[in-house]
Amino acid sequence: MMECSTTSACTSICQMSFESTNSAKMYELNTARTVLAALEQQEQVLFDQLRNVHSAAQAQRTKVEELIRQLPRAPISRLPNELLIRIFNLLLGAALDSDVRRLPDRQLCRMQGLAGVSRHWRDVILNSPSLWTTILVTPDCETTTVKVHLHRSSQLTLDIDVHSWNSFRLADEDLLKDLLTMLIPHAHRWRSFAMGDVRERFLSRVLVRLQHVAFPSLTQLTMSNIPIPFDDLPFVETSIYPVFFRLGACPRLKYLNFVDPDFVGGEEVRVPFSVTAVSVHVNYDDYEELHWIPSFFDSLSCAQLTSLTLVGYFDISEYHFLPNSIQLPLLAKFVCKVIKARALVEAIVAPSLSHMECYSGISDNSPINNFTGLESKFTCVDRLVLFNSRPVFQGLDSRGAKDVCLAFPNIRHLTLSSSEAAMMLHPDAAAHWQHLKSLTIHSTAKDSSGFLGGLLPWLKRRLDMSRPMITVTFQGWMNGHAISSSYEALHGICFLEWSGVRYHPEVVISGTASSRPWLEMLEMSKPFPNFASGSKNTMSVWPFSQVEYVSDRCPGCEEKKADEDTQLMSIG
Repeated sequence: MMECSTTSACTSICQMSFESTNSAKMYELNTARTVLAALEQQEQVLFDQLRNVHSAAQAQRTKVEELIRQLPRAPISRLPNELLIRIFNLLLGAALDSDVRRLPDRQLCRMQGLAGVSRHWRDVILNSPSLWTTILVTPDCETTTVKVHLHRSSQLTLDIDVHSWNSFRLADEDLLKDLLTMLIPHAHRWRSFAMGDVRERFLSRVLVRLQHVAFPSLTQLTMSNIPIPFDDLPFVETSIYPVFFRLGACPRLKYLNFVDPDFVGGEEVRVPFSVTAVSVHVNYDDYEELHWIPSFFDSLSCAQLTSLTLVGYFDISEYHFLPNSIQLPLLAKFVCKVIKARALVEAIVAPSLSHMECYSGISDNSPINNFTGLESKFTCVDRLVLFNSRPVFQGLDSRGAKDVCLAFPNIRHLTLSSSEAAMMLHPDAAAHWQHLKSLTIHSTAKDSSGFLGGLLPWLKRRLDMSRPMITVTFQGWMNGHAISSSYEALHGICFLEWSGVRYHPEVVISGTASSRPWLEMLEMSKPFPNFASGSKNTMSVWPFSQVEYVSDRCPGCEEKKADEDTQLMSIG
């Protein structure tokens, strides 16, 4: 009986203990559930707030981007990529032309400098094949640089420039071989090829590799100090005539430029029929080496030549060309800067010639003397340049000026050096050139203003003969007094322009008696060296100023002048 009571009591105690424990657990569970529900509710609130924040941020971001697009940008940032690429091409081309050594690493550095301006410029440069078409092949060139240019130029035509191979290093021969190995497979893309300052052993390597290559896209060829045909060269057993002159090798060749050509032996020089522009610069005075002249001019008569430039010791008088014996039916532009140009001017017949430039030669006193007795020989020329950098000491009569006017009766645009202006601007010759529109006078010396004395009466005589007012443009050197006096004397009888005039700022020029301002100076003070002192260790520096461009032409003045002429004609 005692044992049953004890068991019952123990059972009751255990039951009470379990119920107490279970109640505590349930309370804790309920509390946890309550807290969880509160947190989930708070979480939902926060999620809603986050979504609202995201939406508001996106709307604000869109608004900011729109406001940024509406902000005024710098002009360079508003340029379309096509125009930006054109600017880069002009900038890189000008830098390359001014670089005497034309080093490939400098070329690459210029591009890297532009690419570092902004991410946009970098993307434009890296993705513009036209900026990668010029390849400089020199001993300083690296194969990786050539590979980059070939890759980034895509399939555009290439400009290849081979120069400065004049060392004795054997390593340079291996480099040249590697460079040619990379370039020759792209010969079909070559647009221009220039070669100069190349030693014989390197020249042989180039010529042998190119001898059996075709250049279907080649349009321009420049060769400086290169023997033609190539004879007595290392690795070459027989004479090699340039592959570029081989029939069919360069069917699109248009521009041919020779600098100090070395036409050896008794070889004839035949310009390919497809060539339209030829330029020859001869800087040596060994006339016996000019045996190629007859065949050269004979081939020009057969070519489709439209432009011819001859400069230097280029004397045809020894070959007794007959007058009117060199027929150039398509020639439109002729630049003549040779000795004894008279024989050449007499021999050439160019019925299509519209632009002629004649410069004084080594033994010629003035280019004006080349046109005596050639009346109406150049009737189609409307643009004439006569230039003499040396002072003229002969008498200033009108005979030479009249000879020029008769040889070129239809000139519309005339450019003269200050020496030629002193001879050409004679009042007795003012009646000629009824259709003259512009006169440009280039002053080559700082004190050359003697032409002003003849210009004023020449212009007044033209107006007295009812000739229309012309535009007179001054270029080159002028002193401050000449600028001021030219305006005072010429204003009203011609349209005045100053373009690229350099002058000493010893005279402050701000205006004249005229009621309106006439010349706004663009001050560009630059140090200009003066070595007249003779000292090797000292250099005196004085500034000069430059007028880039200023026009005296007032708005509506042409229309006003036309109205006045109409009224005068109606009265007459």
